Amino acid sequence: MPLGDSITESSKRMPTYRYYLWKLARARGYRIDLVGSQRGAMGGTPLYSDFDMDHQGHSGWRADRILGKIAQWSAASRPAFVLIHLGHNDLCQGQSVSSTVEELGAIIDALREANSHVVILLAQVIASSAPCMSQIPVFNAQLLMMADKKMRPFSPVVIVDQHSRFDPHSMTRDGIHPNARGEYLMADPRMTSLAPYLDKFFAAPWPPISH
Repeated sequence: MPLGDSITESSKRMPTYRYYLWKLARARGYRIDLVGSQRGAMGGTPLYSDFDMDHQGHSGWRADRILGKIAQWSAASRPAFVLIHLGHNDLCQGQSVSSTVEELGAIIDALREANSHVVILLAQVIASSAPCMSQIPVFNAQLLMMADKKMRPFSPVVIVDQHSRFDPHSMTRDGIHPNARGEYLMADPRMTSLAPYLDKFFAAPWPPISH
């Protein structure tokens, strides 16, 4: 389940990072099924349609709004892996770093209610040139501490560094939303982080989904 805001949803005629992730997974031989109540991209169809377009990206949503719906969504699709990229809207809409991190922790708890063995890939969010995003480095640092506290043997919280290699001047359309290059640069580290867990998932034995 790709879970997030407009950066996860992307826009029509853009590739979406989900497309590149899907292609990277297939190239490695993983037959993954992306899940979520959303499909396509904001305003229409992505640039490419030859991939699984299901997702749980919601443009403009903050973590607290996602938290209000995540139990319903996760119960419906019971994801084995959730790829979270959230925080930009929170920082730009007057939410504190600490409250946003706390809500992300609560989202992880809710996901475990649907599947106690869910693997969480939690992104240190991409860099932005927007003035309201100045707290991103502080936010990303606090995500590391929260992930450590939330780590479980059969439900790891894996931090994915989406920030350090991401240049908002050359990799976004508007200082916030990734362009095609930026979307590929989002997919590549996620696939690197995801691959060891997919190897375990597709090999026996692996803990089954539990409720």
